[in-house]
Amino acid sequence: MKKIAALGFLFALLMGCASASKNEINQQLDSQSGKEVVLVRVLNDSRCPEGVQCVWAGEVTIEVAVYENKKLSEQTQFTLNAQSADEVKAWFEQHLPPSKEKLKAVSVAPYPKEGVTIQPEEYKIVLKY
Repeated sequence: MKKIAALGFLFALLMGCASASKNEINQQLDSQSGKEVVLVRVLNDSRCPEGVQCVWAGEVTIEVAVYENKKLSEQTQFTLNAQSADEVKAWFEQHLPPSKEKLKAVSVAPYPKEGVTIQPEEYKIVLKY
């Protein structure tokens, strides 16, 4: 009985995580809508790790793809930094399915930490509304 309860709790936890990710873009084509943006890969991540003092904040370069009805319609690269934030946000607003909320920012997670290696499949694009 304890195993069943534990499995039920784990399932509920995973379902909660899945529903909490509506503002994340990962590396899977899984949208129910006709239009979707997918993170293809992170090409370079030179952001200053947490807990480290750096001369500059750094930047992250990503490759994203746009699918319409599960067919590739565009693939492009962006370097996210303080200077490109508005341009990147405008591109995402143009290519994401319509939303009632206004997109405020686009970022890449997880943020680097000193001594921690980020695996390619861990990266996600985070949309802040």
